[in-house]
Amino acid sequence: MINKISALEKNSDNEIFKQQPEYVKVTGLTPNQRKVYETLLGLGRSAGAYELLEILHKKGINAAATVYRALNDLVHKGLVQRIVSTRKFIAHKSKIKKDNESVLLICQHCGEVSSLEDQNIIEMFDKNLKENGYHVRQYNLELMISCDECVAKNSAIDHRIQL
Repeated sequence: MINKISALEKNSDNEIFKQQPEYVKVTGLTPNQRKVYETLLGLGRSAGAYELLEILHKKGINAAATVYRALNDLVHKGLVQRIVSTRKFIAHKSKIKKDNESVLLICQHCGEVSSLEDQNIIEMFDKNLKENGYHVRQYNLELMISCDECVAKNSAIDHRIQL
């Protein structure tokens, strides 16, 4: 099963965040964490720390270290996920497990991020790795893809897989 993480509803920051005030209170976010989370969730896509800083400058956050600290805390709380290959972050509408193995599908054109949640694929990776003498503590697999919307917009996108 594929779940879209980014490209959430195209609502304003406030409309999206109004849907979950109880959750925010439960997690005990600091004012800076709340601002960063609210902004990232409202974007509906992945974003880098400096892009967030540029947006948050209007809300009184002026230092990259403040954004990075808030993002790090949000990752530990399971509200934000780090995308290693693009050095960006994506907000989740609900808390994810800290030890959650993930297979992310990242559109290299628009930045849309989806997660592939198929236990068979995870078991296949584990089985093949063990058979070859490897023991993985945790993994986050990131696949750079072209989403259907970007392919439809740009016929010049190189297709590796012909359907």
